[in-house]
Amino acid sequence: MQSPLINTREDLEAVKETNPQAYADFMQKLKGSMSRRENKAVYPEGYGQPGYEGEVIEPDWQDVEDLTTIKRFGFKKSDFA
Repeated sequence: MQSPLINTREDLEAVKETNPQAYADFMQKLKGSMSRRENKAVYPEGYGQPGYEGEVIEPDWQDVEDLTTIKRFGFKKSDFA
């Protein structure tokens, strides 16, 4: 069965009764969207460009909170606690 198209909070609410599994799956995806990995390493000017001869800098991957997607759907962080 194909997942319903959900672009708005109204779309999400519409599937809540008719397809509870799709609703639960989408809510889980929204919860997962609340953080992202970001490289916080500081690189010198020209790093990665042709001719750069400085030291190699390893990425510094960190989790960063990003509530953009849940806010787009009208949720707050506390809705997922």
